[in-house]
Amino acid sequence: MDQDHTASESGDLIVNFEALEKIINGSASKRWSKNLNGGIDRLGRAIEAFRGVSGTELAVDMGTSNTRLHLRGRGIISDEPSLFATDPAVEKPVAAGSKARSLIGRSPHYVSLHKPVNEGAISDSESAGLMLRLFIENSWKTNSSRWLRMALSSSICATKLERRALVEAATKAGANKVFLASSIMAAAIGSGYKIDSPRAQMLILIGGGVTELGIVALGHVIYSDSTRIGGETLDSAICDYLLRRYNLEITMELAEDIKKKLGYVEAPVPEEKMRITGREAGKGGIKSLDISSSEISMAIDEPINSIVEMIQEAMENSSPAVLSDLEHFPIVLSGGSSRLPGLPELISKMTGFRVIIGANPIHGVVRGLSIIRDNPKEYAYLLSQA
Repeated sequence: MDQDHTASESGDLIVNFEALEKIINGSASKRWSKNLNGGIDRLGRAIEAFRGVSGTELAVDMGTSNTRLHLRGRGIISDEPSLFATDPAVEKPVAAGSKARSLIGRSPHYVSLHKPVNEGAISDSESAGLMLRLFIENSWKTNSSRWLRMALSSSICATKLERRALVEAATKAGANKVFLASSIMAAAIGSGYKIDSPRAQMLILIGGGVTELGIVALGHVIYSDSTRIGGETLDSAICDYLLRRYNLEITMELAEDIKKKLGYVEAPVPEEKMRITGREAGKGGIKSLDISSSEISMAIDEPINSIVEMIQEAMENSSPAVLSDLEHFPIVLSGGSSRLPGLPELISKMTGFRVIIGANPIHGVVRGLSIIRDNPKEYAYLLSQA
């Protein structure tokens, strides 16, 4: 009986030891798992820190007219027309940017010209990616092993499909990680806005293919609108006017030069004139004539009025509080075509508010992107990771 009792006690002790062993093993397993997870987190942070030192940070404004690159530590390293040329026979690019632009109307029949960005959106992500890669390679000597993070601007009117095409283009260009930010917010920051102000401020970004309008308060866009009208629309309007009025065909490049020299919202007095040469439509001969600034003002009147109407509509849809704020803060214009003489005065006249051209109107978006990229704690909410 004593033996049975001893065995029972021994058995109880064995059971208790087994239970204790399970408890100990369970705690050890939890500790091991916790330590492993902590180690993985530390390793991940270390890798990200290493990439931050060894990697490359690039801000990209891929616009309809020009593509601009800003490299951390060096500033703007490229500002080239969004064009490139390829030779299908050898299946490789032969020119990009301004060199490709010089081939328009002069290239051999076997050279194909590509314009992958139209009206503020990418029409061909494959071509856009190749073009961006060319700009990157031509701008600085890259190391393909370096980690490349790329922040790109996205129009507020871009569709989900258009944003996806932008990400695909960046990936094809070699980006390991891609971030997108609103071009209107980037332009606001690049123009010197205090975007965290509780007072509402309006910014109008007039790009090559699209004009965007945003009212910003407390770091967010509280109202936005856009129209597929930009600098290239004005160039097309000049081409159409000369063809309709004088039966004269000119290139878009010449139209842009005319816009830069004679483009006024309201023609100055005395008028300025310019001698141009083109092809006489239907006859094929060369034709030259003198055109005046008042004619160019007339030619671009319709697209300019469309932009002003969008601004007036924004005023009509704004609350009294926003309109009151706009009396204290001027409407800021950004983008290349914002420098059109007489445009700030016209908008001020039509809206009743003060209008100015912001700092860095041409490079405002890419500079704003670089500021967002370099201050992740402050502007992380403006970046969406793709």
